[in-house]
Amino acid sequence: MPIARPGRSRKGLFVAAALFAAGLHPSVLGAAPAVGVIRNAAWSPGDTSREGAGEFSVLLQMAQLQQSGNRAGLLGVGAPHGVFAPGTERALRFAVLSGLPVVKLAPGGDVAACPDELFVNAGTLSENEAQRVLAEALEVHGAPPRASNPSQPTDKELVAIRAHVKRLQQHFTLPRPMIVARN
Repeated sequence: MPIARPGRSRKGLFVAAALFAAGLHPSVLGAAPAVGVIRNAAWSPGDTSREGAGEFSVLLQMAQLQQSGNRAGLLGVGAPHGVFAPGTERALRFAVLSGLPVVKLAPGGDVAACPDELFVNAGTLSENEAQRVLAEALEVHGAPPRASNPSQPTDKELVAIRAHVKRLQQHFTLPRPMIVARN
């Protein structure tokens, strides 16, 4: 007599096996995009332990998001002008080149331009609004392209990644409807 497992059917197992064989993970189908938040840590020049902690935090968050599915992104919050400590910046760049878009949110909405054009500027949105807009943008545009070697991306890979970043940026620069409070 076969052992019956509650909540599992043969049809469900067959579908999961077929998806796995096709290279699709069943848990990401229909799942909402995941958005992780990286907060700026207190930093002072020459403080390598804090710099390493910021970099480790990004890499850890990146690994967790990649486990959740292929539509995920990071929101960097709180760094003056959106510029984090050097180690954190390197890790954020690595995340973008690995297929996780990064949106930067600075106090007052004053995010410095990125010369590589790899990051999305959240402007003056709140943290919650930026998370929601990023999730919506990922729903529309899908998973971003990734470099085969994030440490040394090719020019062709950079062009594809920048094009995806520009499409995501459009969601953050679209005019938002004005909300009027009524008494």
